[in-house]
Amino acid sequence: MAKFNKTNTIKNENCSGHVAYSMSKKEQLMTAVVTTMFGEEKYYGSTDNEIVRLATELCEKQPEFVRNLACYAREVFNMRSISHVLTVVIARKASAFTRQTIRGVVKRPDDITEIMACYKSMYGKPFPNALKRGMAEAVQNFDEYQLAKYNGGCKDVKLRDVLRITHPNPKSKEIEKLFGKILNDTLETPYTWETELSARGNTKEVWDELIASGRVGYMALLRNLRNIIKCGADITPVLAVLSDPAQVKKSKQLPFRFFSAYRTLEKEGLMTAEIHRALESAITSSIDNMEKIKGRTLIAVDVSGSMSSRISAKSDICCSDIASLLGAMANKLCEDATVCYFEASKSIYREYYRRRGMRFPESVYKDSSECGYRIANYGKYDSVLEIALQNSFAGGGTDLSLPMEYALKIDKGKRFKPFDRVIYFSDNECNRGLETTIQGLADKYRRKYNKDFWVHGVDLQGYGTQQFCGARFNLIAGWSERILPFITLAEAGMGNMVKAVEAYNTSEKTA
Repeated sequence: MAKFNKTNTIKNENCSGHVAYSMSKKEQLMTAVVTTMFGEEKYYGSTDNEIVRLATELCEKQPEFVRNLACYAREVFNMRSISHVLTVVIARKASAFTRQTIRGVVKRPDDITEIMACYKSMYGKPFPNALKRGMAEAVQNFDEYQLAKYNGGCKDVKLRDVLRITHPNPKSKEIEKLFGKILNDTLETPYTWETELSARGNTKEVWDELIASGRVGYMALLRNLRNIIKCGADITPVLAVLSDPAQVKKSKQLPFRFFSAYRTLEKEGLMTAEIHRALESAITSSIDNMEKIKGRTLIAVDVSGSMSSRISAKSDICCSDIASLLGAMANKLCEDATVCYFEASKSIYREYYRRRGMRFPESVYKDSSECGYRIANYGKYDSVLEIALQNSFAGGGTDLSLPMEYALKIDKGKRFKPFDRVIYFSDNECNRGLETTIQGLADKYRRKYNKDFWVHGVDLQGYGTQQFCGARFNLIAGWSERILPFITLAEAGMGNMVKAVEAYNTSEKTA
């Protein structure tokens, strides 16, 4: 059986000042990259500078990993801005890998302008030759419709600026004509929902025409669901697209997008049984073909105060929403699951203050429950979205020991069957007030009940520390359902998430 994270050592403190294990540089960078909307604050502060620092250091000796991670984040996890940042660091520090990275990261014309603007913002001018050559090649991969659609995507750097900076040699007469149109600003105005709404207004007639045209993308339909309903347009073909498994897979939507749409419609009284079924079908179809998680599983969902930070200033989605949603999706995959929602209890904090000779501030923790956790058992056919919506609050301190303490204390009657694993969905920032990590509780469970017990830690914030280490611990990170297969893969000895990034195939992107 494979053993992961064997070299982890105790780090003096995590972001909240408590004991934690350190991660390797690859683990730190990977967990931060797939849990970061670059330029946005987190509960314990931004991880932007740490990402750039780690990527820069790894580019010196292991640039292939940074290249793979940039492509992996963009292609597998659909993370755009952070993949742009990694591309820029590679262009600056590992120029030989720039071309391959650009081929994996640039999927739309505005990826080009955003990367150029990002480089200018981070390092200024001049632009490296490797970056210019890569962009000169990438800009030739799009047709007029795509170029026109994203021509104004970045205010600081536009496509005509890219042409003037990179001086691409057109590979055909058609592309040469396109370049002339970009420079002269004569690209044909594309038929998009943005241009049509701008020209004709947000009306039923316009939306009915747009929907019938088939030219409105999946994400646009999902994000405009509220507008489409309120203007009275025919929602039936929209729901057919949103619930189509093939369209869901092609769209690469992060699960919280469906959660956000559901919550918005419910708050405004626009939710119907038909819409509910469509959104539920969309979110569950993304895991329908995944291998089921066998045996008995404890799903530990962190709903503490540090999970209350929004992933973006423009979003109402919190980290606790993502934890609750991924926990509900994992529950659907598990053969036999118990869900534990946890936060730090008052008793833990009283002990923390007592040891330091301090008065316990009762008013600060007045909303914290005494037990610190709630146990739920959901059926396989219960709504994922409703489960997530009912349990997406956040408050109190973070006590990662509570799920393990529950597992160690539950009734050991005749029908007792030990857990095969625990899956934590958390920011990993334990502040339980005791001078130890949670690893000892997992070791105790193995000694008492199941020597093959696994701990899967799904890191949702990427702060760079963890509470577990050693054999049968699997570190995962990210906001996508694509993290879930790493549970069965790790237990089968087929590798973990860092190894998946290391092995990620970018050869088809290499000239």
